[in-house]
Amino acid sequence: MSDFIRPGAVMISCSVFQAELELLCKAYWPDQKLMYLSSMLHMHPEQLASSLESVLDDERKPGHWVVLIYGDCCARMAEMEALPRVVRIRGKNCCELLLGPEEYRRLSHEGAFFIAPEWAQRWREIFTKELGLNRVNATSFMREMHSKLVYLDTGIVPAPEKELQECAEYCGLPYEVLRVSLGHLHSAIEEALSKCKTMGVPG
Repeated sequence: MSDFIRPGAVMISCSVFQAELELLCKAYWPDQKLMYLSSMLHMHPEQLASSLESVLDDERKPGHWVVLIYGDCCARMAEMEALPRVVRIRGKNCCELLLGPEEYRRLSHEGAFFIAPEWAQRWREIFTKELGLNRVNATSFMREMHSKLVYLDTGIVPAPEKELQECAEYCGLPYEVLRVSLGHLHSAIEEALSKCKTMGVPG
C-alpha cells in the first residue's frame, strides 16, 4: 500500500475506470480521494481539456497534489501534467493501461477495436449519436480499419454478451472477450504515486 498519499491528494480519472478504481482503492489506497469525468468527453477533446483544467484549478491547492489517470486524451494533456503538483500516469490510452504496451500493440496490429466495460453498455450512443454512424456506414467505416471487436473483461461485471452481439452485428465484425487483470493499471498508478513521493508529497 502507498502510505504517502493522503486525502489532500486527489486522483482524477475518466469514468471508464470507475468500477476498476473503486476496487483498487479499496484494496490498496482506502483513504484516497477520487474524482471522475464522463468518458463521453473523449468524443469532444476540447471539452475534455476544459473540464480537466477547471478541476485542476480547483484541486491544486497548496499542499495538494493531483494524479491524472488519463492517457494522451487531449492536445493540452502535456501542458496540464507540466503544472506544479500534477502527475499523470504513463500510458497512451485507457486500453493500453489495461493491457500493457506490448499486448496493446499486438492486438492493435491485428486490427482490434477495443471495448471497455462501460463502453459496452453505451455502444449504441457512441456509434449513432457521437460518431453519427448508422448500420450501413458503420460496417464500411469499421471494416476499413478494424478486423474484430475486443471486449476487455476486467472481471468486475459479467461480460454483456447481448450488447456485444448487437454491436458486432451493427459493425459487421466478429467479437471476442479477453480477460484482463488490473495489474498494469495498478502498476501505472503506483508508479505515479511513487513519483509524487519523490517530488515531495507530504508523507
